[in-house]
Amino acid sequence: MSTIGTTVVIYQIERQEVISKIGGPGKVVQIDESKFGKRKYNKGRRIEDHWILGHIDDGSEDLGLEVCPENIRSADVLMPLIKKHVAEDTTVHTDFWRAYDCLGEHGYIHKKVNHSNRDNPFVAPDGIHTQRIELQWRVVKRFFKKYNYNHPENFADIIITEYLWRRSVQRNKKDHFME
Repeated sequence: MSTIGTTVVIYQIERQEVISKIGGPGKVVQIDESKFGKRKYNKGRRIEDHWILGHIDDGSEDLGLEVCPENIRSADVLMPLIKKHVAEDTTVHTDFWRAYDCLGEHGYIHKKVNHSNRDNPFVAPDGIHTQRIELQWRVVKRFFKKYNYNHPENFADIIITEYLWRRSVQRNKKDHFME
């Protein structure tokens, strides 16, 4: 994608993020973090790892992805990212990662699924799950592999933004380059 194209894409995504937060009273948002860049079986070129925070509204297709600053996924890093994208009074489903334990103190209704549960690692006894955001990781990682995005210097600025933009164009059937 050209520099001008990249600038337009970044502008469109940033504008979407400013317009509204996802969730709200009575809504459920699933949140999870995933590591990008890891080689499997020590094959392929070594690339820098990146932790990405993802969130998806359970009642819609509203997906957000954000690179964790400094590759840290502590509560001090994740809470500002969550507050930036998810409205208060939202029911938030997460796994048992300890950084999420303070969600209740920040105005969210927090429910967790224990992925270490041998009986059912995907759905908690009360029906809580993070399967939609987990599915998104597979889709996003397939996109990265397809386009061979292994350039750590532009990972945050271009790749995540481009994926979200392409997804938005496909969903809304509206390409801002064609207007």
